[in-house]
Amino acid sequence: MNKTEFDAFYTLYMASHQNVWNRRVHLLGWILAGSLGLWALIHTQYWLILLVPFPALLAIWVGHQVLEPGADIEFKHPFLTALANLRMFVQMFTGRIPF
Repeated sequence: MNKTEFDAFYTLYMASHQNVWNRRVHLLGWILAGSLGLWALIHTQYWLILLVPFPALLAIWVGHQVLEPGADIEFKHPFLTALANLRMFVQMFTGRIPF
């Protein structure tokens, strides 16, 4: 996939992330997942790494079932969604979209 194709995907992705609280829940899920992964590595509890995706997936599910229903793009394209999440988070922290 080239940049133009990803930009088109990101436009669709952002159409289902207009709700600021949905974006915040997504960010919280990623922070929890990253924290769990880091904790597992620091404390050498490597089996916990298997659980790392679940806080983010739960946040996505809550965000799109409760806060902004109707989006199904995330579970159809998980790798692109991860990249789109990272771009969205950068844009949130840099003020390009509301935090």
